[in-house]
Amino acid sequence: MSRVPTRWLSLFHDQLQTAEERAQLAQQQIEEDDGTRALQQAYPAVISAATVRVWIAAPPWLHPLGAEGLQRHVRDNLPSLFAALVEMDVQQALTSPWQASDAAPYVSEAVEYVTQTRERYEQWLKEE
Repeated sequence: MSRVPTRWLSLFHDQLQTAEERAQLAQQQIEEDDGTRALQQAYPAVISAATVRVWIAAPPWLHPLGAEGLQRHVRDNLPSLFAALVEMDVQQALTSPWQASDAAPYVSEAVEYVTQTRERYEQWLKEE
């Protein structure tokens, strides 16, 4: 039996589901040649996946983090392209026009990051 409280299992599930859905939508936007919308889907996918990674490393029912602490840890867990994006003005980057070819590496990184996060989560659950 898992030692993870049911409420948190639901939150993990919701975060991962959101990340996977947004990553898939980002890929579809690239295929439709809309880099701006692709990035607008990829960014929250990565944020959701990073949140799960933070929770895996420091289960919130054991090690509660305040909002600032969670934000800092999420930023620290972002993959390289998104970490660089956060250093810029994220709002401006997400609303500026992007060519699909320019957004494609971000989307690829997001998809890989979300997939790896799902794998980490599944392994973590087995160990719990």
